[in-house]
Amino acid sequence: MKKTILFIFFLTISFFSFSQKYYLGDKLNPTTDKFKLIGISSQTNVYSYKYIGEFVDNYFYGRQIGDIVVGIKNGIIVTTIYDLIPDKNDVGVPSEIIELIQKTLPFPLAYRNGIYGVNIDNTSISISRTNNSMTFNKDRIMFLTSVKQSILNQ
Repeated sequence: MKKTILFIFFLTISFFSFSQKYYLGDKLNPTTDKFKLIGISSQTNVYSYKYIGEFVDNYFYGRQIGDIVVGIKNGIIVTTIYDLIPDKNDVGVPSEIIELIQKTLPFPLAYRNGIYGVNIDNTSISISRTNNSMTFNKDRIMFLTSVKQSILNQ
């Protein structure tokens, strides 16, 4: 329990220190001037919104933000995705980003098939270099936090 509280505290501090702030578990009522609905999961009933407002801070973990997506279920944020624009010399996920993220976590990130990640209690975190529909088909460093799938299916 103590590790979970510390994890949430450090994760909150890291988000607060770096960028536009959306936290798992917070309430959010997206407005059309700041968010665009991009999809609804038929499996989990999570509504996904792309942030279209002006960024408070254009950088997150040292990289410019390309896009922010939040997933909302019953008015609560259950997923956040920060699509970061890689620097032209970046290969994969830069080690400095991994180091910054790792400093905020009570457990080490695992690495498998190009994805860094960790599951802590009911939260999943993953960081990867991605070019697919989740990054709007652009080369991005994707930082994803989510409530575990088993909870979303409830």
